[in-house]
Amino acid sequence: MKWNTLYSSRIDSMGHSDVAEMLKLAEQPEIISFAGGLPDPATFLLEEIKETFKEVLAQRGRDALGYGPTVGITPFREWLAEHMTQSGRPSKVDECLVTTGGIAALDLICKVLLDPGDIAIVGEPAYLAALHVIKSYQGRFAGVPLDDKGMQPDVLKSTLEDLRRESLRPKFIYLVPSFQNPSGVTLSEKRRKRIIEIAVEYNVPIIEDAAYRDLRFEGQAPPLLASLDPQNVIHINTFSKILNPGVRIGWVTAPQELIETLALAKQGQDQCSTTIGQYVALAFASKGLIERQKSRAVEIYRRKRDAMLAALENYFPTSAYWTKPQGGFYTWVTLPKEIDTEALLPRSIEDVSVAYGAGPSFYHNRSGKEHMRLCYSYVPDSQIEEGVRRLAHLVSEILVDTKY
Repeated sequence: MKWNTLYSSRIDSMGHSDVAEMLKLAEQPEIISFAGGLPDPATFLLEEIKETFKEVLAQRGRDALGYGPTVGITPFREWLAEHMTQSGRPSKVDECLVTTGGIAALDLICKVLLDPGDIAIVGEPAYLAALHVIKSYQGRFAGVPLDDKGMQPDVLKSTLEDLRRESLRPKFIYLVPSFQNPSGVTLSEKRRKRIIEIAVEYNVPIIEDAAYRDLRFEGQAPPLLASLDPQNVIHINTFSKILNPGVRIGWVTAPQELIETLALAKQGQDQCSTTIGQYVALAFASKGLIERQKSRAVEIYRRKRDAMLAALENYFPTSAYWTKPQGGFYTWVTLPKEIDTEALLPRSIEDVSVAYGAGPSFYHNRSGKEHMRLCYSYVPDSQIEEGVRRLAHLVSEILVDTKY
């Protein structure tokens, strides 16, 4: 059987899987991998998680091991509604939907909102898995560039105006406003308010992906976009960064009408998210362990961020520059135009055993060749400086070769 003769047209639109390749690199112990955006297992409260699983199985085993409601178990949704309310977005239980991780939340939203050929506006560089999901529904892109303060409102407005002149209405604006993946930048409060105004003016909803928001190392957190406009902002989040990815828990907070439609679509996605994961997440949060693990994670990731920024300062050529994130997992390095990070990546892996995220992976049109994403969250502390040193040496070699 030649299976490719049976594939749907959407398969061609997906392209190749940069995500899978990055995750594969993290499993190779001989490689210092700055590629995959993975949490450090040292942040996990393993003993507490073991005890919590035991408690859940002892107290709610029959329920926890069975199917649950498509929208999520009620006690956990009640916790989510309270959590979102405390975060600044007043929320009811019926405005919260549990999903199988954050990317599943985005997949549901795209399933509901996107027809083939519809336009999604993304801040670029963009989360590569989000690009993949939008492509899988055969969506088209309008990219709005980011700077060190996030998406540029004037360019967003200009983009929307250009689309309006062509009688095109984008289905949504997708943003990771805090410690953005891949750039590490945070959208300023002033820009958040302006982007809300623009979105309302052009009648376009915003998808706010807040996956990294709780991992702040310093500074004051700007308000959630969802708190500024609960009716126009679809908020998605995940427990992957503040508990662990293995429980596969995310959520959507949005107006009830949309939540009900997402729940209908979810019946054809996974029917229900992990029931035992929801009970464990609820118990973990109720005992204050989420806050304890967040504090532990912030301490670890701050230390790693500092080590990476110091190594970049010490070893990278002065012609390069990079972002200085106040939280999250990533810094974004910009190199001279002579460097093609996508072409360089195989050589980096082969010659110096260092992997990174090549810039084109984070642009819908595969541009951005002079950029690279460096993730400091997963690699051991002891390898950060050495990995950056090796990478810097390779980059410097390329610059010398191209100069002459």
